[in-house]
Amino acid sequence: MRKLHTFRLSHALFCFVPFFLAIIVVSSVTEKEILLQFKGNITNDPLNSLASWVLSRNPCEDYLGVFCNSDGFVDKIVLWNTSLGGVLSPALSGLKYLRVLTLFGNRFMGNIPNEYADIQTLWKINFSSNALSGSIPEFVGDLPRIRLLDLSRNGFTGEIPSALFKHCYKTKFVSLSHNILLGSIPESLANCLNLEGFDFSFNNLSGGIPLRICDIPRLDYLSLRSNALSGDVVQQLSTCQSLKLLDLGSNLFKGSAPFGVLGSSNLTYFNVSHNVFNGKIPEIATCSERMEYFDASWNELEGELPLSITNCRSLKVLELGYNRLSGSIPEVLGNLDRLLVIQLCNNSISGTIPKNLASIQLLQVLDLHNLSLVGDIPDDISNCMFLRELDVSGNALEGEIPQIFTT
Repeated sequence: MRKLHTFRLSHALFCFVPFFLAIIVVSSVTEKEILLQFKGNITNDPLNSLASWVLSRNPCEDYLGVFCNSDGFVDKIVLWNTSLGGVLSPALSGLKYLRVLTLFGNRFMGNIPNEYADIQTLWKINFSSNALSGSIPEFVGDLPRIRLLDLSRNGFTGEIPSALFKHCYKTKFVSLSHNILLGSIPESLANCLNLEGFDFSFNNLSGGIPLRICDIPRLDYLSLRSNALSGDVVQQLSTCQSLKLLDLGSNLFKGSAPFGVLGSSNLTYFNVSHNVFNGKIPEIATCSERMEYFDASWNELEGELPLSITNCRSLKVLELGYNRLSGSIPEVLGNLDRLLVIQLCNNSISGTIPKNLASIQLLQVLDLHNLSLVGDIPDDISNCMFLRELDVSGNALEGEIPQIFTT
């Protein structure tokens, strides 16, 4: 009886093995068919990027841009800058192990198929630089593993759905820039507690910055450039101490500019230009040692440029033109020896051009036009060997132009 039992068990295992293998084969064939359906939706492939996607080949080994996991299932599709034209195939929802879907730099039209809500394994979606349109699908907010979402440089319209940030606990970066989005920034964005950056620039967004935006502890990249956003920002941004980049340029923000973030230890880029910020530039007690770009031009700032600007020792670009600044150009500005650009034009600044600006040997642009400067153009300015633009028009300067600029 024991031998018979052993035989039946062995026989059962023998029968199970080919059945298991058959499952794998069928699953592999199914994924190949899914990929070929994706190819079937392509109407233009000018670089023949999908030439290897044929029935006789192995997707995991031969299909350009297809990568598989150790079990032989497709987990990445990466086809960037291939100029593929067509619509996104709903069939990709059948790839149950797909983690990365990167299709930026193509010409896909239409919208993201609703069927993609079934790809619960996705953690990276990059559809940047295509021709996608319509509303941003809310179901993307139901994908629990998303780390990166990049839908920038498309033609998406409507509002940013609040549901997009429903389950964003693992999301690191979101870019919706260069679309045609309108409405306000959802307060639900603050739910993304692991978010490191977001870029909503170059849209038609309105309203203010969400009050709880600085509740996101690791937020280091915040770009809202070129929208129609308005209101005060100091309260919202005063506790953002992890920022590396802050770009609020070309909006309708008013009140005091958020100069307080200049003390953030990692800040490298600060742009609040083309707004309606007013008041004075405060003393800058501490400034990030990495601070390189400071642009507060085209506002309504008043008062003098504080001497403490020199605390920003790594500064390369200083743009404060088109304000209402007064006083004189600080002599200590010459201590910022890494400066490449100084733009102070169209203010009420008076006095003379400091001679020690000539000590900034890497200086490339010195724009001091339409001020109230008097005296000479210092001859030593010719020591700035890389200076390619010097504009001192619209002043009351006298004397000769340094010879280096006349030859």
